[in-house]
Amino acid sequence: MKNILLLSFCLILTHTIFAQSATAYMDEADKLIQKQDYEAAFIKLSTAINTMPDSLLLYDMRGTMLEALGLYSEAIHDFTSGIEKAENSKFKSHLLANRGGTKSRLRDFQGSYKDLTKAMELDPDNLDALNNLATVCDEMGKPAETLKYLNQIIEIDPTYVPAYVNLGFAFQAMDKHKEAIVNFDKAVELAPEEPLAYSNRSFSKLKINDLKGAMEDINKSIEFFPTNSYAYKIRALINVANGSIEAVCKDLNQAEELGYTQQYGEEVQELKAKHCQ
Repeated sequence: MKNILLLSFCLILTHTIFAQSATAYMDEADKLIQKQDYEAAFIKLSTAINTMPDSLLLYDMRGTMLEALGLYSEAIHDFTSGIEKAENSKFKSHLLANRGGTKSRLRDFQGSYKDLTKAMELDPDNLDALNNLATVCDEMGKPAETLKYLNQIIEIDPTYVPAYVNLGFAFQAMDKHKEAIVNFDKAVELAPEEPLAYSNRSFSKLKINDLKGAMEDINKSIEFFPTNSYAYKIRALINVANGSIEAVCKDLNQAEELGYTQQYGEEVQELKAKHCQ
């Protein structure tokens, strides 16, 4: 989030007093987010937007927070407000990449693909857009394009963590879990607090029967990202392998409450029907 704020500051703010006012609100909201007081952060950002309705920074930050909390439709609304107001092509590309990524979480892959290709037209160096585009291509059954885009990202920036996470995920889809773990290891090396690297590595460790390593990784992922429904499903699968059925059902219920079905499909409901009746 801090990187987004710095990028946004450089790209779109031209009025110094306005910038200071917007960033002051954002700094306060960021402190609240760090404390996981999301309701107070939302109120702070909403107050700022009411005061400064043309600040793209504020729409971007509130949308990013809403997306992280699983409020995808609300996040899309904020990103759309920013896109409609944006005149700077790079920042418009940034907002389109965010909206496209969020649409994919709602399984609107065609809408996501449209946003992301437009983002790339506006800014061919937008690695976030390229990374999201790779993910959407994977969902649309285009694995060759997925690998092409991810390797393209790493050629441009070998420290770009999301590309390694998604490369690992792509190898998972091919049932190549040792290759997947190599990429997740690289992501963890570069970003020791990246929750998706841990959750995906956990799944691959489960698949090679490293249950202890899988549980350690998934607990760490949940520590860093406690609202990630996918992580609770993985922990449920680990507990299935461990024979801890009570823990299985608790995690499946948590995954469902956090919107797993909306984002990923029916698997959690199917697991509940199998293990929790």
